[in-house]
Amino acid sequence: MQDDQQSETPLGDVLQPRVKRILERNGIHTVEALRSAYPHQLVKMWGLGMYRFRQIERAFFPGKLFTPARVYSPVRHIHGSSLNGSLDPSTVKVLFDAGITTPEELKAVGPAELLKIKGLGVNRLREIERAFFPGQHYELPRVRKQAAVDDAA
Repeated sequence: MQDDQQSETPLGDVLQPRVKRILERNGIHTVEALRSAYPHQLVKMWGLGMYRFRQIERAFFPGKLFTPARVYSPVRHIHGSSLNGSLDPSTVKVLFDAGITTPEELKAVGPAELLKIKGLGVNRLREIERAFFPGQHYELPRVRKQAAVDDAA
């Protein structure tokens, strides 16, 4: 029993409290867990950018310098929506807030109704068109002021 406790070394006070909290929030409470997560899992952790990654490297891996080919931020998912992965997470969030969570619900709503949703503008409508209505392009209604200018010309 004592061997189990000795094999688990706590992170201690080597790191700044903020970095330690980020690691603990991601399930890393011991030095051994930190060493097994280095480097690939650490680079992908939410809230742990390259600056804090380098702090961990200096404290626990002296002399090592891991440079990723590209740092990928974690993909956000909106729980309860099946539109994740098909659309940008911010677009999925706007649709989720409007009560649209499935492709069937999305296809049942027309483009004019989609544009009435708070936070859903033309760019997000175009993204939805590309993902769910390939080849279709909704023509936006002209604004009254623009129509008056065109009629006067």
